[in-house]
Amino acid sequence: MSTKNKKSGKAASTGVRYTDAQKKEIVDFVVQYNATNGRGGQSAASAKYSVTPLTISGWLKSAGVKAPKAKKAAKKAVKKVAKKAAKKAVKKAAKGGKNKKGIRYTPEQKKAVVDYVEAYNAKNGRGGQNQAAKKFKISVLTVSAWLKAAGAKKPASKKLVTKAPKAKKAAKKPVKGSGDLAAFKAALVKLINQF
Repeated sequence: MSTKNKKSGKAASTGVRYTDAQKKEIVDFVVQYNATNGRGGQSAASAKYSVTPLTISGWLKSAGVKAPKAKKAAKKAVKKVAKKAAKKAVKKAAKGGKNKKGIRYTPEQKKAVVDYVEAYNAKNGRGGQNQAAKKFKISVLTVSAWLKAAGAKKPASKKLVTKAPKAKKAAKKPVKGSGDLAAFKAALVKLINQF
């Protein structure tokens, strides 16, 4: 299978062998370009020397040249933008009332809600989950899931004690109509015989 050159329409030559000097020249170009510009030397060399980026990548690896890492300032900028976006999302959720689908909360935000619930329950006994849902404008189910994930214990509920009627009193009370069972049976037989 031959590939055609876009400009001339002729079949491109395959299997070009590069000398060690040519390879070194391209590798040096990439290293110099990356030292000056930070990164992008591989793409620039590919465009300049008409060699595929994959081939250049192989030469760089064999020469022991590591890929350039993003600059620390760029990493800080990305973190800063992500942090601002997270804060903005939390403020928007707080103002908007109901949360919209797709809002992701950070572990710190979840911990703040769980801590609030535990503090409220410690002070008031219970009700922290509902109060947190109102305060942070999130659903009670979400708060419940976060509490469960955090391993928080549920507040002890006040057990309702219901007194069952004692067997002795129940046995003493007569059941209405129980004495008239024979009379009821006789009336039923008489009614059946009429048909």
